[in-house]
Amino acid sequence: MKKEKKLTFFDGLREEEQQLLLSKGTEISVQKGTSLFLEGDEPNHIYLIQSGKIRLSKTSAEGKVLFFELKEKSDLVGELSLYNSLKISFNAEVISDAIMIRYDRSTIEEICTENGDIAIAFMKWFSAHNNYILAQFRDLIFCGKTGALYSILIRLSNSHGKVNKDGIFINKKLTNQELANYVGATRESVSRMLKSLISENIISVDSKYITIHQIGYLQEHLRCEYCTFSECKL
Repeated sequence: MKKEKKLTFFDGLREEEQQLLLSKGTEISVQKGTSLFLEGDEPNHIYLIQSGKIRLSKTSAEGKVLFFELKEKSDLVGELSLYNSLKISFNAEVISDAIMIRYDRSTIEEICTENGDIAIAFMKWFSAHNNYILAQFRDLIFCGKTGALYSILIRLSNSHGKVNKDGIFINKKLTNQELANYVGATRESVSRMLKSLISENIISVDSKYITIHQIGYLQEHLRCEYCTFSECKL
């Protein structure tokens, strides 16, 4: 079976369509730490990322934060507000300095209405993106907190991993609290799960850098061989 890859909306367009889209928005620079959206905001703008990274999260009524997606170059941010007037249901924070194209929501809707090829590209991307999100929530819901942690470690290895003689070195500093926010667990429970993996030599941690020594162990727990999604990244 051929596995599908995570696609970006912009990369799925022809060059002339890309140029049309770029001409309809306003380029802006946004500094690290800026909030693009907060839950409950009005959906006035859509953003196309040119560079930088945007982290999406949700906050529970109890104040617990769950990180659920990292948006990068060529991704759209705020696209869920297209063709509806629902308020924003997530937080979007710039975690590295970014350059983006900002659009009025109505502008993107008009472009899709007037250009069928762009509308089709959007629908294809939106479908693939939904599968990407569903894969993440599958690991969280059906595999529990342990499976969610294993899933995040695999995604981090695919996004930031470097193969060396010891396994896969994740070239990104990570605190236990950050991992907990991705998993939807407490910092203490994540610490216990990490200690268990360390004791079994599945992973090691040095100065907040994680090396995965036995990624097959994590993949077997999640039954990755049955997953049809190939680009398992954050």
